[in-house]
Amino acid sequence: MSLTLRFAAFACALYVSLTIAGCTGGSRDVEEETGPRVAAWAREVPAAQASNAYCGKCHQTAEDAWRNSHHSKANRPVSPIADAAMFAERTAETHAARYEFTRDPADGAPVIRELLREGAVRSYRPSMVIARTPLWQYLVETEPGRLQTTEVAWDPVREEWFGVFGMEVRNPGEWGHWHGRGMNWNSMCARCHMTAYSKNYDDANDTYSSRWLEHGIGCVQCHNLMPGHEPGGAAMATVDDFSRDPHRMMETCAACHSRAESLTKDFVPGENYDDHFRLQLPVEPSLYYADGQILDEVFVYGSFRHSKMHAAGVTCMDCHDPHAGTLKLPQENNHVCLQCHATPGRLGATVIDPVAHSFHKEGSDGNRCVECHMPETTYMQRDPRRDHGFIVPDPVLTRDIGVPNACSKCHHDQTLDWNIEHYETWYGERRAASPDRARARAIHRAFRGEADVVPELLRLLDAETIPARRASLLELAARVAPVDDSVLGRARALATDPDALVRAASVRASAAAGRSDSDVVRAALGDPTRLVRIDAAWALSPSLPEGHERRHELDTYLREALDQPAGRLRVAQDLFNRGRSAEAVDLVRSALPWDPLSPALPETLGLVLAQQGRATEAAQALQRAAELDTRSAGLAFQAALAWSEAGDTARAEAMFGAALRAEPTMARAWYNLGLLQSRTGRAQEAIVALREAERLQPGDPDAPYALATVYLGLDRREEAAAAARRVLERAPTHGPAARLLRLLGTAP
Repeated sequence: MSLTLRFAAFACALYVSLTIAGCTGGSRDVEEETGPRVAAWAREVPAAQASNAYCGKCHQTAEDAWRNSHHSKANRPVSPIADAAMFAERTAETHAARYEFTRDPADGAPVIRELLREGAVRSYRPSMVIARTPLWQYLVETEPGRLQTTEVAWDPVREEWFGVFGMEVRNPGEWGHWHGRGMNWNSMCARCHMTAYSKNYDDANDTYSSRWLEHGIGCVQCHNLMPGHEPGGAAMATVDDFSRDPHRMMETCAACHSRAESLTKDFVPGENYDDHFRLQLPVEPSLYYADGQILDEVFVYGSFRHSKMHAAGVTCMDCHDPHAGTLKLPQENNHVCLQCHATPGRLGATVIDPVAHSFHKEGSDGNRCVECHMPETTYMQRDPRRDHGFIVPDPVLTRDIGVPNACSKCHHDQTLDWNIEHYETWYGERRAASPDRARARAIHRAFRGEADVVPELLRLLDAETIPARRASLLELAARVAPVDDSVLGRARALATDPDALVRAASVRASAAAGRSDSDVVRAALGDPTRLVRIDAAWALSPSLPEGHERRHELDTYLREALDQPAGRLRVAQDLFNRGRSAEAVDLVRSALPWDPLSPALPETLGLVLAQQGRATEAAQALQRAAELDTRSAGLAFQAALAWSEAGDTARAEAMFGAALRAEPTMARAWYNLGLLQSRTGRAQEAIVALREAERLQPGDPDAPYALATVYLGLDRREEAAAAARRVLERAPTHGPAARLLRLLGTAP
């Protein structure tokens, strides 16, 4: 029994990417911020010509609308006037601390005092504030240049402080604790709360010297600098005014309004989204429900890109005023939806009479489109956000696979059966003809890892017209059955799809099956979109020479997140794949203190150590991973194999037991436990374990062959022969079983 290291092709969806419960910061004067470390694209003109006031000289209407918007208040310095009431001897409590909000008697500056349960007291002077409504998050500098978001926020409507985590416990040392990297402003918040922000992380010293052009989201953050766009400028006619292209502007919005991984240091307004970000597809059960509804904070664009609205050509600006941040038309009377869904139907939209469609009277909540198709989910205790997937609510799916539905959210005083009865009466025939239920059920099974769902996933993929959904279906199929020939066939067929998400999924599917050097992957190195090229470069990394253009592109991507444990894990994976396992070990070890409660880091460390032949250290690391996630049978199983490799059979047996407690039907754990018991002279116990392994996995020849050898050792020849025959029924060319039968004097 040997431990085999297998890195998943993209195992970095292990940490939250752009979602946190807050952000933090420290203010600097604009004169200092306009130095050489401001985002590269914003260095072309003096800061004065990039300010909102400068733009407002000609664009006064837009500037007036923007001034009180969420964008303008996305980040600001603490103000002695605006923030006075919040620090008028107020208090708040979380699970770990009591907070007091006062003012320094010497200079009147706001002060946050943290009184920990164990008695320690810490004081902080907040320097910045994030957001306008529904909450304000204050930012403090815990080390020079390192800015964190506190776990308490101000509710300007209720005029009270509250804990953004609610009843969720975040302990000191955790990645998600407000002192941890999950709540670090420089890395997790600032890019989408500041104008022309540059993180400027120093890996050697683990420090930040972040810079920006302006607080909040100003004109140039969305419109770029547009050099030559000065009043009366001679170059006006040659300026790339991409703001007139709603699709390019939507991708500029998406740069912040999405759950995504950055591929580059700087996104330049107006550029292609997929050249700078890896959008988080709805393939993770921790982020999305199986029917596509939002679960965790995914920030709109991912669900919107999977919607029929996006596929029809609807963009953000069809509904939202980009400067004021408000809806262009009211939602209360459905006008914002009826601009497309009223006669004659815009962009091919179905014409809808809200009363006839909803079976609810005019003016009621049930008659409002958004209540059914854009239900709200509340994050950070006070921040309700609408789903932009425009999912059709379906209480039948609530019963079948546990997804929520808008009907039950509203009619919470009624039973689920009551909701289903009305729903089926009104929509049953129409919903039965829709692929939505079949897709949700198939994705639910894929979330559970059921490999036999692959034919259904591929059938749905073949019929799907929305590119992002095709990408998600292919990704899921490749995850549950990476070496399935039909999956690989679809990956090859979709390698030239017009949509970059689909092409990238094709590359990942090919790489996951061990086809990293396939023509699909090699051709993708020349793809016009960076996302696809990086996925190909990752797969081909061991053979990419230094100095190669794609090597540089991949390394730039890998360096971008070195200040986060997931980023270090990703670089460690690449180093290992390139034969630099010692460096990989060092990098993973450096990340362990950054997220001490994550099983992914010690798991990776253990697997790399195993490849170096450091069996005992590998086993210790893998056992630590299993202890951090006692529900994972896979981690316990890996630890058991590692202890067996290290020669510690007692610990190996204990971890096989842990795996079976977590997953009693894990056939491979029963099999390996039986082998271990046989090896340690406990034949009767081994027979019990091996019989269970054979029962759970009747098509596998390994367990009956092991049984045959155990029976032979006990001189139970008839039972040994019967077990060997079962092996040959499953694997007719199984040589050892045939030889065993000949030894017993029985024809195979």
